[in-house]
Amino acid sequence: MTVTATATGADVQADATSSSTTEEPQQKAASKGEIPGDGTFLVGEDIKAGTYRSEGKNKYGCYWARLSDTTGEGDAIIANGNAEGPAIVKVAAGDKAFQTTDCKPWKKIG
Repeated sequence: MTVTATATGADVQADATSSSTTEEPQQKAASKGEIPGDGTFLVGEDIKAGTYRSEGKNKYGCYWARLSDTTGEGDAIIANGNAEGPAIVKVAAGDKAFQTTDCKPWKKIG
């Protein structure tokens, strides 16, 4: 599918395909040592193990979880928390994934 946008008051048109996903910007940011936005990120694939810091909640509250698997079961949670302010989490190499919801971006600090 092609989307065409026309600039107001000009004869300029720009075509963009909608085939790109929101994962591409997330992957680029994660490769720079940042975990952006909401999502579940695989350790060793999407993000590197290490210590990350977030300035805390966006709108409602910052939830994070270190996961042993991605089944969604409660026993997969290694550790989790709700941060009102800044938070620091150490994602271990043995963790399967890191989940974050409503947090400001996480930046790798160690």
